[in-house]
Amino acid sequence: MFERRNAPTTPSPTSNPACVTLKTYDTIDKDIEKISKGITDVKSRGRFLGGIVRLVAHDFMDYDRNNSTHPFGPDGCFNATHPANRGIASIIWCTTCELTLLYEQKYSHMSKADFWVAAANAVIRQTSLGALDLRSTYKWGRKDAASCPGAGSRIPNAAGCGSVEGVFLTRMGLTWKDAVVLIGAHTLGRGNSEFSGHDGTWKDTEEDAQVFDSQFFHEVLGNSWEPRNAGLRNQDWTIPTDPNTRLMLNTDLCLVYDIDDANTMPCCTGDSCVDVIAAATRCPVLASSHARYEAYETVQQMLGGDEPNTNINDAPFFTEFPESWNKATTIGLLNLSLLKDTC
Repeated sequence: MFERRNAPTTPSPTSNPACVTLKTYDTIDKDIEKISKGITDVKSRGRFLGGIVRLVAHDFMDYDRNNSTHPFGPDGCFNATHPANRGIASIIWCTTCELTLLYEQKYSHMSKADFWVAAANAVIRQTSLGALDLRSTYKWGRKDAASCPGAGSRIPNAAGCGSVEGVFLTRMGLTWKDAVVLIGAHTLGRGNSEFSGHDGTWKDTEEDAQVFDSQFFHEVLGNSWEPRNAGLRNQDWTIPTDPNTRLMLNTDLCLVYDIDDANTMPCCTGDSCVDVIAAATRCPVLASSHARYEAYETVQQMLGGDEPNTNINDAPFFTEFPESWNKATTIGLLNLSLLKDTC
């Protein structure tokens, strides 16, 4: 069972959280679906759906169990001016953003933190075609923080392998399995070069990127990934057959490959790379003695026993995701409540 350690209360709440009923939760789900269906541009819809899940992730990934003064975590607060949150502050949570307007018009009696998680749960249920209904495990009672100085710097650095361990294990107190499962949410949405410097989808098409499933793990292991923009701040990975629209981050491939060893870079994760320098070296899979080996084992588990890209079996991912998501969205918080029929 997950053990919460060093779990102080959220500092400086701007308001006390209101009770959330089953009806309110279900209405949020319907409203998110209505907004989503009203977005006709496929890329914009993908950004909206993936962006809501990313908003919640950026709210909980700043949690530091070792910082009793500013633990942060799911408190309805993020640094809008920090580069790590640029896309969120531009298209998901801003004065004219549809999600913000929905909250202000109908749900401002709730804390933002509670609303964000309910909205993300709605996205996950809808895009998993009902397979992941998180209604029974949703808890309310999060308090919004008035400010969260420095929270943006706690978000994982997409270029650094060590940041995954630093954020999820060292600061949040989660496990490698939790980290891998939560990063698997990259199966939804897309990167945007305008905001993050990384452009493309983690899956084959923009339409696929609007389905919440285990395909991300198959993509990690099933493709030949080679570095893109090598040596630059926005260095990431792409595939030779679709170099302009496919994407993996260092933090994605770090779950399987030892790419933090400068002696192995640049390298290719398969045998189909076209970059001459990268193709000359195969990226080594994490050895059993490596500190991240449990991450590699978890990725293999998420494949459902099948070879990459064949006979997709979502069962292992769908089994593990609710527990890891519940840990993350309630991290550091006590006395939260399940949904009620009435308040």
